[in-house]
Formats: sequence, C-alpha cells, structure tokens
Amino acid sequence: MTQLQARAVENARKEYRRAQNELRVHRLSETRYRGIPTVSSTVSAERHGCFTYRGINYCH
Repeated sequence: MTQLQARAVENARKEYRRAQNELRVHRLSETRYRGIPTVSSTVSAERHGCFTYRGINYCH
C-alpha cells in the first residue's frame, strides 16, 4: 500500500467515524410525541421556578 492509499484509507475512516457520531447525536436528540417524530432543540433557555404536574413537584 502506498503512502497515498494509506492516507486515503485513514481519511475515509475519519469521515465514517464523524458520520457515525453525527447520527448518534441526532438519534439522541430525536423524540416522539404521540408517534410523531420531533427533534428537540439543544439550545434551551434557563428556566427557574417550582411547578406541579399531576401532583409531582419539579423545581428548576
């Protein structure tokens, strides 16, 4: 294997790993609400306060 071929194989491996990581991140951010695919936003505003939902208290 020549130097050029080795470099091409290494670049292909890096590209494949990058694509795998992007897919994994996308799948982690995807949620379903009543069967409808929804992508959640990674940017969220800080919210502070205490809330009650169905008798369970949440403080943020």
